[in-house]
Amino acid sequence: MEPRHALLAVHAHPDDESLWTGGLLARRAAEGLPTAVVTCTDGELADGSSFAAPGTRGKEWAQALQILGVTSSAMLPYRDSGRLGHGQGSLCAAPFDDVVAHLVGQIRALRPVAVVTYDAAGGSGHLDHIRVHRATLAAIEAAAVPYLLPAHGPAWAVESVWLATVPASLARDAAAIGLQPAEVPATPDDRIAVSLDVRPWLDTKWAALQCHASEFARGAGVSAFADRTLRELGLGREFYLHRPGPGAPSVAGVPAL
Repeated sequence: MEPRHALLAVHAHPDDESLWTGGLLARRAAEGLPTAVVTCTDGELADGSSFAAPGTRGKEWAQALQILGVTSSAMLPYRDSGRLGHGQGSLCAAPFDDVVAHLVGQIRALRPVAVVTYDAAGGSGHLDHIRVHRATLAAIEAAAVPYLLPAHGPAWAVESVWLATVPASLARDAAAIGLQPAEVPATPDDRIAVSLDVRPWLDTKWAALQCHASEFARGAGVSAFADRTLRELGLGREFYLHRPGPGAPSVAGVPAL
């Protein structure tokens, strides 16, 4: 079988696709390559305290994907677990194997060359992000094994895995100007595999992020990026760790992203 997508981004909430990987997705689209996004929750809080009306965040997500030129997309049937990581129907409350099985089905159907998700700390420490990291890595391995979950489609071996992260130097710079607290997850700079300059696609990334109007309306942190200087600092580069996938060619080194 041939791959269907150059890249699959797996995220926890609507707006994460734009905030964490919007530049990469826009670049791939500009190159004429098919991309896919799987978002594991609908962004509505499981405890019922969501700011936006039901269905709002899903509609905003669809608009953002269109701006980013995403070819295929899916939203899994879970709710946002919130900062405490619980709630009926939430991602964190779901059996881990069920989440993995959903993602195996998506990987096998979408057949991506590469998958991108968060680092082990979820980029921001949000428990949904951490769960998506763990479930995605497990699903990538399981998707390549024909014996596992055969009803979820033919096995597919992803070549490379990219983990969106925040370098320690950027975290310090952001904290120094009040963009974020000083105590946030960060990765030592010398561990970063790729520092991707996405400034040529920054306007596209910003336009996609603005589709998530309900996040701006509730005063979420993304509102700070309305300042052009902060936008270039916080969104102008994307940083990734690399892991070989089960289908990685038997060559040394980190592939191009």
